[in-house]
Amino acid sequence: MPTSPDMNRPVRLRVLDELGLPKSLPAGPEDFRTLCGPGDHDTGGDTRPVTLLLGLGPEPERLPDLLAHLDCGPGLKAARYLECPELAAQYGASWPGRIPANFAAADPADVAALARSGARIILYAPGARLFPGYWGPLLAAAQVALFASAPAPRPRLVWLPGGEGGLLRIELREALEALGYSVRLTGDAGVADFRALLAEGECPELFFSVNFSGLDPLGEARHLLEAAGTRVAVWCVDNPLHLVSGLKSRFWTRLPLFVTDDWFVEPLQGLGAANVRHLPLAARARDLENAPRPPSPAWANLAGRLVFVGRSIFPGKDGFFAGCALPEAPWAEARTRLEAGRHPDLGQRPDFDRRPDFGSWPDFGWWLERLGVQSLWPGAEVRRAGYCAEETGRAWRTLCLGRAHTDLGLLTVFGDAGWRELLPEVADQRGFVDYYTALPDIAASAGACLNLTNPLLPHGLTQRHFDTWAAGGLLLTDATPGLGIFPAELTREITFRAPAEIAPRFRILTSSPALAAELKAAWRAELLRAHTYDHRMAEMLESLGLRSAGSVPCTTKKEGRA
Repeated sequence: MPTSPDMNRPVRLRVLDELGLPKSLPAGPEDFRTLCGPGDHDTGGDTRPVTLLLGLGPEPERLPDLLAHLDCGPGLKAARYLECPELAAQYGASWPGRIPANFAAADPADVAALARSGARIILYAPGARLFPGYWGPLLAAAQVALFASAPAPRPRLVWLPGGEGGLLRIELREALEALGYSVRLTGDAGVADFRALLAEGECPELFFSVNFSGLDPLGEARHLLEAAGTRVAVWCVDNPLHLVSGLKSRFWTRLPLFVTDDWFVEPLQGLGAANVRHLPLAARARDLENAPRPPSPAWANLAGRLVFVGRSIFPGKDGFFAGCALPEAPWAEARTRLEAGRHPDLGQRPDFDRRPDFGSWPDFGWWLERLGVQSLWPGAEVRRAGYCAEETGRAWRTLCLGRAHTDLGLLTVFGDAGWRELLPEVADQRGFVDYYTALPDIAASAGACLNLTNPLLPHGLTQRHFDTWAAGGLLLTDATPGLGIFPAELTREITFRAPAEIAPRFRILTSSPALAAELKAAWRAELLRAHTYDHRMAEMLESLGLRSAGSVPCTTKKEGRA
């Protein structure tokens, strides 16, 4: 192998991986590893190949001796091989002529049969990392072929990665079970755990991931599950472009993707995603089927008050946005647009019953344009816009909460310690509360709950748009375009577009018990009609062509917006 002038570091071939990113290719003994097979080369004169090489690397002429560390011995006998065509094309014109004469090309379709026959299969690991789209299905086929019995998907079994405390796991499990499905919460399990479960004979009909949980960046788990016959789908509850920024393979573009914010459908399709559907958040059916909970004596001191529950910063923010910064001029413009009192034409949130004019509100899309982000994926450049949108959201929440406190003096904030620095004037600040136990009672007891939508989701809704009503509470929210899925006569009464509108709207809602009661009843009826997690899961299953035992209608079509 060629060496550098200092004779210490080898000169490695530079290639472009499947995403077009430059990478260097090592070719040492440690880069080849045996996946399966006994490696019996004593064939009694039979020239039948017993070794399959998945990738040859840039120096195939060295392989007979290079693989001695795998007990192949020097002078490797007849072998069959596969190489990724896209990588082979970058090895140079002389590469095919350097392949040992006793190595014969194999057919990708033969991998599973060779694995079952007991052939030794040796992987050139760097190739699999750089071209997982080619090697992933082949490696998965080989692994599944070694199971004691062929996997058979069990109808109405869902694997839901994550645990009981994970985002939406309780809600989705309840909804899927109501539709006749059995659900296994797989916790923090990864591809090795899935392989073990599949080998033991448990094979789900559906693997439903929230925010790509349970799926690795190269897509190995997805390829394994699909080789076993399992459908794999992902629901992106957070900003999808943030979620895919950590993925290193195009496997996600071939998955059914569901997004809570329809703004992302076109950008994801532009990146090659073939199947993207809008699937908003929802409410728990059990909360709506029962009578509204009464105010809790434990939270009696919230009666007549405006309550906000939320973080000033999300966990892990600094690490996720490492290296990102706010550009001075666009940030000043964004702040100006937020200050509705001085610039009502710029500072108000867009109407929720129509698409906003591009650039009217400093959300994620606005920041993509202002920063001139050239690549949404691959890579993490998109996080620059995300960081600015996140900071915009924090500024928006601070402005609205500060103005609400000034105008009302009846504000209570539940959240992290960061709010004490951002809102030192707000005296009634309290710590975190559990969303499943305390929050419903808080919503039922407060005068109203305030929702402030994060600009990271340009057309998004939050869980507050659903769980406040489900708990028997009254919601006051900014006018996000995501509200277009609800009837205008319901949203009109509870929305504001500028911080100065919060106090007047709150006073109207709380000064008329009849109006408040009417709104609560109407919202609960609307959510129960078409916006429970049972509805969402029924729509998801129907879109995948899967059956459900329930009779929940799929009525999540948006009203008033395409």
